[in-house]
Amino acid sequence: MKLLTKINRSYFKYGILVFLIADVIIIAMSNYFLKEEIDQQLRLEAKEIFEVLKEKGEFQSIYPTDIATPISSSENRTNIKKDTLILDLYQNELTPYREFTTTQSINEKYYRITTRQMLMEFDDIFTIFTTLISSVLLLIFIGLLLFTSRLNTSLWKTFNDNIEKIKSYSFTPPSKLELTATGINEFDDLNQVLSMMSSRLEKDYTATKEFSANAAHELQTPLAVIRNKCENLFSDSDLDEKTIKTIREIYLSTDKLSGITKALLLLAKIDHGQFNERDHVSLNQIFNYWINAFQDVIQDRNLQVSLSAADNCQLLMDKRLANLLIQNIFVNALKHSKNGEEISIYLAEDYFTIANSGEQAINQPEMIFNRFYTESQNVGSTGIGLAIVKKIADHYKIDINYSFKDFKHLFTFKLQDC
Repeated sequence: MKLLTKINRSYFKYGILVFLIADVIIIAMSNYFLKEEIDQQLRLEAKEIFEVLKEKGEFQSIYPTDIATPISSSENRTNIKKDTLILDLYQNELTPYREFTTTQSINEKYYRITTRQMLMEFDDIFTIFTTLISSVLLLIFIGLLLFTSRLNTSLWKTFNDNIEKIKSYSFTPPSKLELTATGINEFDDLNQVLSMMSSRLEKDYTATKEFSANAAHELQTPLAVIRNKCENLFSDSDLDEKTIKTIREIYLSTDKLSGITKALLLLAKIDHGQFNERDHVSLNQIFNYWINAFQDVIQDRNLQVSLSAADNCQLLMDKRLANLLIQNIFVNALKHSKNGEEISIYLAEDYFTIANSGEQAINQPEMIFNRFYTESQNVGSTGIGLAIVKKIADHYKIDINYSFKDFKHLFTFKLQDC
């Protein structure tokens, strides 16, 4: 949620609360001051009736607003102001009035003078003031929205531009994070922290990249020497069977270590964004290529490989990574298939699957894409092939699902850009 949207929602939420409180207070205060004003008018009218009685000795009452009634001297003579209801004979309903009653002595005669004035009904007061307050608050809220919108456009423009720069920022040279000053202390402090952080990350990125490349390169030389020495020892006729077996294990372990080194270097290159070329690649062609490339292994193990395609999907990705993805998927199926079993590949419009036989499901399917994790006892398995598959899939937002059904391991790859 954007900051401006959240602020507007807060304004709206608290605006409703303010409206309810203001509505109650304004109606109560208006009702109070209105009655005070009416009471003053009623006192003036009572005084005028008193003057008429004093001058003429009588007063013609006007029901129900102005009434003068003779009373005995023993009756209550206090002034009373109150609300009352009087039946309206024309509309046959009770009408609210404000009433003021006073007792006056004129020429040793006592009179009860009552003046009344019709009041506005509470429903009418509530409707009028609620409508008025709602209109005012609505205008204020609309004005505030327009103001914050214009403020967002002018004040946040530089901030939004910097956000776009951060989104497109890459550690690979010659890219450098250069943020524009906003003139706002908080944003400029954030820019400074991000610039310092990016500088440190660039140095760490360059150092890590160089270390990965140098380590992989330097390791290949001694590994090649070890392999050559092992090959030379194999030609020595004086070796016994135990020694030959030991040398063979050293040779296989060295070859495996060389493969792991190359795989780790490949993962580092993917992390460093060194595969950024994008071409249209055909999954059908790549699968056919690797099926033909491993034809000797397939025939030697009497495997049955079936490839069916409902659609020839063209992926937009680096050709090298596309080949590595399919190669590792296919090699993994070959390694874990028993002799004489079937490997089935199916290509659809927006996904593809590969299935190979198996006796039981993988114990920890959530771990199979982790580096060096393997449930296989196969000596040639490094536990890094599926890690490469996962890394490439994540790079191109390809979802991978594993399932086990009918004694088959099934991997489904959901494609995004097909």
